[in-house]
Amino acid sequence: MSSLPPYRLANFAMLIGLIYCGGTIADEKKWQIHGDIDLFAFSEVVSIDQFAKDFKDDLVSGETAFTHNKFEIGTHYGDFRVSYIARFDYVTEFTEDTAFFHHSEKNLNPLPTNREYELLLDAERASAQGIKLGYLWTISDSVAIDFAGTYYYNATDLQSGHAGASGDIEPIDDDLIAEFRAVTDGLTTDNRDLSPLIALSSDVRLDIDIDYAYDEPKFGEKFYRKPVILGDPNPIISGIDFSEPEGTGYSFDVSINWQATEKVRVNVDFIDLGYIITWKNAPQTRARFSLNPALIDTIEVTQVFVDGGVVTPNEIFDRHVFVDIFNADYDQHIPWRANVSASWLLGLEPNLFGWKPNVSLLGGYYHTDAKDFPRIGIGLNETLQFFYDFGGEALHLNYEGKYGFARIIADKFDSKKAHTLGIALGTNIRF
Repeated sequence: MSSLPPYRLANFAMLIGLIYCGGTIADEKKWQIHGDIDLFAFSEVVSIDQFAKDFKDDLVSGETAFTHNKFEIGTHYGDFRVSYIARFDYVTEFTEDTAFFHHSEKNLNPLPTNREYELLLDAERASAQGIKLGYLWTISDSVAIDFAGTYYYNATDLQSGHAGASGDIEPIDDDLIAEFRAVTDGLTTDNRDLSPLIALSSDVRLDIDIDYAYDEPKFGEKFYRKPVILGDPNPIISGIDFSEPEGTGYSFDVSINWQATEKVRVNVDFIDLGYIITWKNAPQTRARFSLNPALIDTIEVTQVFVDGGVVTPNEIFDRHVFVDIFNADYDQHIPWRANVSASWLLGLEPNLFGWKPNVSLLGGYYHTDAKDFPRIGIGLNETLQFFYDFGGEALHLNYEGKYGFARIIADKFDSKKAHTLGIALGTNIRF
């Protein structure tokens, strides 16, 4: 018996659900249709716009940039719900040296060479589509817990892992070459000692470490040849499938709503618990190289040659250059997040042009793997909320209505200059 592909099965189930919904709305009066779009981006070092483009902006100290974007549409029936999800997540962490190095290159600024750099880029990126199932468990009049699980039947845009380099930008400069030449020019029949070169090499440091999976190679993997010192160059690597891998995955969300007292309410949201995407036959690269031991080994091999011994220079690369490019299944773990919010009803009802809302003091804390965002604000009824976010140095404005909500977050009115920017819109239609 033939079977439907996962994405067609999911779409078919969604269609049946909506058809069933349409046929029973008039009688049951328990159905709801919900939908929302939630976009949030943050960049510490330059504006969000320029982080995605050319870094043509003033550089600010920082070590992270990320975006979480989601579209969801679905239906409720009583305490159960089912939704279609489409999302894109990109989380990157880096050292301040990395941001400075990249900014200097993009803006054609000369890089100081009288210092060492610690370069590191750690990234998780993926797009996914899936089906989300949820259930609201009302434990008591004051506590309710919402559980949801999402199965992602289609994932794309894989980038996962890290790439780093530490040491000197120009480890072998003109001065060092001149000192090396002075030693080699001093060699005679009676003096064949190259040990002074080892002393000169003691401060030369450049270490490279790469380990990542991808949908598109970033370091010339398609044209990689095993390096040689003497002889014909090695052939280009073959047998690797660099096409985009297929991915499926899952994640879980848990929300807790607690009416602690008549005036105090607390909400805790755990987002993307156990978010894992499994990629089939993903292209991957692992590489390690340390210049200092390779340089010393080269000097020692050269010493053997100068002394009349037989040497095999190409073996230097075998001992010090580790590059592995391959295909294998890969589990990508995208970091979880948490959002805590609390409200305290103050018992104030100011007269605002004839409108007398109940005033609440609001607090919150949004936690991500790379950055935390504490906030404080004021609420008017449950309709309008105003926050100041200390982590993103941004203003929040939230609106909650009978049929939907809207939220905007920004640290600047000019979207092209913003370092913190979020927009969310949603609807909830009850039948």
